[in-house]
Amino acid sequence: MKLQDLRNKIKHYMPKELAPLLVFFRRTYMRMLTLWTGLWDRRNIRKSGFDRLPPASLRYRVHGSPDLKSFLNVGKRCKEDIEVSLSRSGENLSSFQNILDFGCGCGRTLLWLGNHKQASCVHGTDIDSEAIWWCSKHLGFGKFSVNKPLPPLDFPSGMFDLILAISVFTHLDEDHQFLWLRELERVARRKGVLVLTVHGYHCWKELRNDDVKKIQETGFLFLKSNFWKGLFPEWYQTAYHTKEYVLENYGKYFEVLDYVPRGLNNHQDLVLLQKP
Repeated sequence: MKLQDLRNKIKHYMPKELAPLLVFFRRTYMRMLTLWTGLWDRRNIRKSGFDRLPPASLRYRVHGSPDLKSFLNVGKRCKEDIEVSLSRSGENLSSFQNILDFGCGCGRTLLWLGNHKQASCVHGTDIDSEAIWWCSKHLGFGKFSVNKPLPPLDFPSGMFDLILAISVFTHLDEDHQFLWLRELERVARRKGVLVLTVHGYHCWKELRNDDVKKIQETGFLFLKSNFWKGLFPEWYQTAYHTKEYVLENYGKYFEVLDYVPRGLNNHQDLVLLQKP
């Protein structure tokens, strides 16, 4: 069971008064786990076949866990799912020349794109300056930069023929997501492809009844909690979408080529868009 699904199930039965206590204990546990995991990183990284991998603290921020094996497995699965999604629309990952990983974190997915030497330029951008510093130092096949919470990006218009936004729109409110859709449309080339993910029906079906009712009525739900407090900005929370909402609203910026329920890591819904 995914961590987000487990938290949602617990909310059904846990009094609201206990929520801060649960968050405190979980954070304490994760800090201890991250420190312990980091002690064994050198040996485990050597076994992984990679020369360098992000430290446990960065893996926790992007992955929700410092575990090295699951970090690598999910990153590889994300890359493979992206390839499958592109192939469904007649595209091929190796055919793209300029790639942007928007919200790349510490490179969980980009680690597996390093063998695509055909790409003339791979860029990664994120609000996490520490993660970007690590990528800049250790992922020599790409160029990395810190972006601000709101547009613009420091790229010229029409620069990228493939843009990835994995687990980004899953955390943005409506104002942020529409501003970023417009900005990604700007930096995409004509006929450029955008691959993004959302929390679809599989993720929100077991929320509280009133939350499910709201998302069924409006198509979108933005839930705030203290879970990410101290790790990410206040505006970085959890967003849920219906397929109909995505088709109608995202279709104002891009042509929707495909919508794949649980298309990324058998969890998040994958959306394939193209700039007209």
